Amino acid sequence: MTRWLDFAFSVAGESVDRDYPQGLYEALRTAAPWLDEEPLAGVHPMRGLTPNAGALLIGGRTRLVLRVPESRSEACERLQGIALALPAPLHIGSVSRRELLPHPVLHAKLVVTGAEDEADFVADIARAVDELGLDCETIVGRRGELLIGEQRLAGFSLMLHGLSAAQSLKAQAHGVGQYRKLGCGVFVPHKSVAAVGL
Repeated sequence: MTRWLDFAFSVAGESVDRDYPQGLYEALRTAAPWLDEEPLAGVHPMRGLTPNAGALLIGGRTRLVLRVPESRSEACERLQGIALALPAPLHIGSVSRRELLPHPVLHAKLVVTGAEDEADFVADIARAVDELGLDCETIVGRRGELLIGEQRLAGFSLMLHGLSAAQSLKAQAHGVGQYRKLGCGVFVPHKSVAAVGL
């Protein structure tokens, strides 16, 4: 059974575009072409960014986090010290390795299934959860968008709760929906099922 880990990199730079996910992944795949060989690999939405005049400022707590199989540990460590062009340089610093936690409540900031409205999205999620064999409840939150080229795709935040330990790890390893390498459908533990911040 494949063991999945999160590799969290410190980063330094000035800012990234508001619609940074596609540019970030294109820069990452140049530095780490093996990412394309891992269909379930994920890139977390970057946290610790501050909105400012059309851009997102990078702060001391900003992290770049990759979710990849444990077999890619050495490849991830080799990313330390490189710079990604976004187009402003994003300098990759030290990395820390994080275990996935089997938490009963998980949250994804944005999940994209191809559905434009919430009713179709809910139906897509029900099918996806069933296909993964997850016995859990779902809560759909805020609508968001993902920019790919000139196209804006609709999505929603999503919470899964009532997961067993095994199901929680499976959901984190597989994700839900499309564009996992662009930060979509990447689940992290959440403290409660309260809808605050969804």
